[in-house]
Amino acid sequence: MTRTAHPLPQTGRTRTTLRVVGGLLLVVGLCVAGLGLWGFVADANGMTSAQPSMEWSEGGFVDEADEGFTPPGGFAAMGLLAVGGFMTIGGLAALSFGTLGAQSRYVAGETMPTVKQSAAYLSDGRGVLGIGQDVDQRQESATGPYCRQCGTRNDEAARFCDSCGTSLA
Repeated sequence: MTRTAHPLPQTGRTRTTLRVVGGLLLVVGLCVAGLGLWGFVADANGMTSAQPSMEWSEGGFVDEADEGFTPPGGFAAMGLLAVGGFMTIGGLAALSFGTLGAQSRYVAGETMPTVKQSAAYLSDGRGVLGIGQDVDQRQESATGPYCRQCGTRNDEAARFCDSCGTSLA
């Protein structure tokens, strides 16, 4: 039977990819959503005309009237806001998946001492439902001789050690 050194798949590259893609999606999504929000607010305030007079120049779309950038209005602004929002949510999800191991370790470190203390309180130190008992009940009730081989105390009527099987006589 052949055993592999690492039974779990190597996830370092996946984590790094998720963190990089998540950061890029977050930044680009915020920019696109900001542009859409700017256009939506500008359209609501009447800063964009119903029939824009935009023409293409080397710097992008330029309004003929003021030679400045005019944000997209109407449905284009709402579309940019929606696309930017989805990109932002996707970026946050990728960042969350990329840091899931660290988050899990933090939560376990914060909660396990409390769980352990609660379990000890509820079970009087003998474990929940007898699992993980601290004290061997056989040794508490045993009143017979000790084994010469392993030192375990046995029952009065025992002829062989309960632990190692050596003759007690």
